[in-house]
Amino acid sequence: MAACPRLLLAAVSLVAIGTSGCSEELGPERFPTARVRGVVTIGRRPVSGGWIAFDPAEGTRGNLRIARIQTDGSFEADGVPVGRVRIGLDDIRIAPGAPIAGSFDSRVFRLFRSPIRRTIPAGGDTDLPIDLLEEASDARKRPRGSRRRRNRSNPKPKDRSRIGPAPRVRIVYRASDGTIHLNWPADQVAHAIADAGGSVWVDIEDLESACNDSVETMLREVFHFHTLAIEDALQDTHVPKVDDWGKYLYIVVDTIDFHPETDDLRLHELDLFLGPNYLVTYHNEAIEVLERHRRHLEREPEDRLKHGAAHLLYRLLDEVVAEFLPAIEHLDDAIDDAQDEVFHVPTPRTLRKIFHVKRAALQLHRVVIPMREVLNRLARDPYAQVQPEYRMYFRDVYDHLVRIHDIVESLRDLIAGALDTYLSVVSNRTNDIMKALTVVNVMFLPLTFVVGFFGMNFFGDTLMFTWPPLPRAALFWSACTVMLSAPIGMTIMAWRRGWF
Repeated sequence: MAACPRLLLAAVSLVAIGTSGCSEELGPERFPTARVRGVVTIGRRPVSGGWIAFDPAEGTRGNLRIARIQTDGSFEADGVPVGRVRIGLDDIRIAPGAPIAGSFDSRVFRLFRSPIRRTIPAGGDTDLPIDLLEEASDARKRPRGSRRRRNRSNPKPKDRSRIGPAPRVRIVYRASDGTIHLNWPADQVAHAIADAGGSVWVDIEDLESACNDSVETMLREVFHFHTLAIEDALQDTHVPKVDDWGKYLYIVVDTIDFHPETDDLRLHELDLFLGPNYLVTYHNEAIEVLERHRRHLEREPEDRLKHGAAHLLYRLLDEVVAEFLPAIEHLDDAIDDAQDEVFHVPTPRTLRKIFHVKRAALQLHRVVIPMREVLNRLARDPYAQVQPEYRMYFRDVYDHLVRIHDIVESLRDLIAGALDTYLSVVSNRTNDIMKALTVVNVMFLPLTFVVGFFGMNFFGDTLMFTWPPLPRAALFWSACTVMLSAPIGMTIMAWRRGWF
């Protein structure tokens, strides 16, 4: 497996070395420690190298300790804090032939975010064998954290002591005899999917995924989805993709929620399972495109369900992609308005508007590219769940996404041009101001010279030359004429040279 950055490990090692000295000065009565020995294995086969870290957790007092894992999988660490510790692994080298394919959870390798926990007893040496396959299995059985939401700032941690609202499961079922049931009972969904000639759409809105195990139970026991596919669906951490699990497809797409008043674009992940005669949609938030799709289906149930689950998926994806166009049109109008403001009265508000549009365009760009690949695979790859006659429909949606991608690219160019123009206009205005101030400063240079050199002492007995007597009044008026004509002449010269 890929190794973590060595600089991070070196820095952590230096911190551990530095803090270990402090621990010895404080004495064992403050931070009790123990020596830990053990072997790291994968299915009873030792690993061939790496690093192991012991990090105090759950109130345990002590210092971080790091030890090297030898080629036979053994390790020995001194000064490990007594109590509850988190065990992290880094740069693990897998011995040839280790049974890891398909049965291993990479989370056990996350340095200092590992799910591996142990209690270190006080006194003497401690034997600590670690089997990564067992740890991976235990990690899957532990309760998951809350499903991450995009575009949420400072999300509140979920209180697992309470039970959240029950998931809303809505099922539309068209039987093989043509009978349509718009509100099929959830406890009879197995009967519906057993009807090979029917079509079923199961929509699951699970607002509290970490507190409702009934959803996972349904996906696992009724639909018989793989554990990893269910994990992917319950965790909102994926870009749009399509996975072929043989009997069904697992598809991830992103829907958008655009607010024209603020140019704010929010993304919502939508997980889909496409089987031979069923479509399952799973999401954690209310999605407008799904509500609209359901209303259309209720108006024309026969037309939308008689062609099967693959055609129903096409209709849904077509509506998801259609949501992008109004957002792109509004962003195009917004950048046009920003360009007009740039040439007339550019203000910091104009710059904020440009950056808002730029952020929304970047979010669209990040979504459109992987979704284009998803539609391309649905249109071209020979999936058993997508009949050949329906691939042309997905190709049509793919063509829409290609055009949307081109529009987004041109929109990004317009945004970059508007930003460059704004900076140029502001810079030119600053240069004009500096030029005007410089000209004014230069106009006063002759006045400063005359006043500083002569001192303007035309009256009294302060003139140096008393013989022959100087015409004091003439000198005064001559100096005034010079000080008045100098800036006027310089202004005319600057105007003729186009400095104004």
